[in-house]
Amino acid sequence: MTRTRLRLLAASAALILGSALAAAAQQVPVSSAWTDEPPVIDGLRQDWEGIPVVDGKKNAVSFAFRNDGESLYALLVIKDPKYQSTIEGTGVTLCLDAKGGKSKAYGILFKRLRLGPEEYIAYLEKRGPLSEDDKAGIRRKAGFYLFHHQVLDRKGRPVEAVNEAPARPAVFKYAADGPVVVYEFSVPLARGSDLIAGLGAAPGASVALGFEWGGQTEEMRKAAAKRLREGADFANEDADGREKPIIGSVSSGPAPKKHSFWTTVTLAASRT
Repeated sequence: MTRTRLRLLAASAALILGSALAAAAQQVPVSSAWTDEPPVIDGLRQDWEGIPVVDGKKNAVSFAFRNDGESLYALLVIKDPKYQSTIEGTGVTLCLDAKGGKSKAYGILFKRLRLGPEEYIAYLEKRGPLSEDDKAGIRRKAGFYLFHHQVLDRKGRPVEAVNEAPARPAVFKYAADGPVVVYEFSVPLARGSDLIAGLGAAPGASVALGFEWGGQTEEMRKAAAKRLREGADFANEDADGREKPIIGSVSSGPAPKKHSFWTTVTLAASRT
C-alpha cells in the first residue's frame, strides 16, 4: 500500500470521525429540571430563576427546560434582533421526536392570531354555547388576540384536532423584555395520538426537540407574487420608440431567513 493511499485512508477516517463527533455534539442531552409547581406561562423570565439556561444558535438564543409528571415547560429567549424578524408572522413550531432523531413528522405550531369579533365568537362556540349577552359584549370590541396552537403533520400541514382535553393543554405566551423576546411553552407529556398536542414521552425519557421559526409569511409570499405580476405589466420603449415588455422578477432584496435548532432534552424523573 503506497504512502499516498495511506494518507487518503487516514484523512477519510479523520473526516468520518470528525463528522461522527460533530453529530454527537449536536445530540448532547440538555437536562430538564424537576418542578413541583408549574410556572406561570406569561412570557416573563421571573419563574426561571435558578434553572440552568443554555446558549445556542451562535448565542443568538438561549433556552431552558423543566418538567413535572404531566407537562414539559420550555423557555426560549431570542436575543439577536435578526432572529426576531418575522417570528410574529410565522409563529414558532416545536418539532418533537421521541425516538431521538430529527424527524419533522410531528410538530406543534404556536402562533398569536388576531380575530375579529365574529371570528372570536365562532372560536368560542366550538367549545360551548354563548349567551346573546356574551356575544353582544364581544361585538363591542374591535378584536381579540388568541395565543393559539395547532398540530402539524409530516408535511407541515394542520391536522384536524381530536376533541380531547388533557388536564393541562398546550399553551404559550411571549413578551418583549428590553431588546430580547421571551417565549414560554407548556406541552403535555402524554400524547394519545398524532392529532393531539403532546410530547409522547414520560418523566426520565429523552426526546429530540426542534425549534423553528422565521422565513417568509404567507402575506409576504402573496406580496412578492403581486410585485412579480405588476412587474410583468411594466413596459419600456426601445430605441425605435416601440413598447418593449420588461421580463423578469421584481425583488425587494433577499427573503428573510428561516431559523431552526435542535436539542435533546432528558426529562427529570423526580426531584431526587
